[in-house]
Amino acid sequence: MVDFDLQGLWGKHRDFARAYLFECKINGFEGNNHTYLVKSTGLPERNISEIATDWQGMTYKIGGTSEFSDYIITFNMDKSDTLRSDIIKWMDEIHNPDNNIHGSPSSYFKDITLKHLNPQNSPIITYKFVDAWPKTIGEVTLDHSSKEVATFDVTFAYQYHKLE
Repeated sequence: MVDFDLQGLWGKHRDFARAYLFECKINGFEGNNHTYLVKSTGLPERNISEIATDWQGMTYKIGGTSEFSDYIITFNMDKSDTLRSDIIKWMDEIHNPDNNIHGSPSSYFKDITLKHLNPQNSPIITYKFVDAWPKTIGEVTLDHSSKEVATFDVTFAYQYHKLE
């Protein structure tokens, strides 16, 4: 049995990353203070697809291409509903249901930057989500019995993410 030494672990690492220290910014989406309205999000998920190949009667699994899941951000709702309205306008640039016009991807793609911060507000790691766009905007629950801040989720599709 291996001896566990808490002091040794603490001495080696000193501190751990905090889940509440992060900054998320939609690049090119200025003027609505959305960075300060982000309530929660997550570090991105990435999977490598599996390719099965046969060789001399055996099946071997090799790595295929990267797959990137949708990215979800939960926003606090500002008192004038500016942020949510701006995201709905952004979605109208993608497809406007009034006139059935679709926008060009180059006009609605935006990058998202997510920084996980240390207690001194310096980035531990920075992710860049390339060519993101809002796929879904969630509902806002209104409830007379609640004193919580109203929130809504936005699901973003994106091409890929990378470390910066």
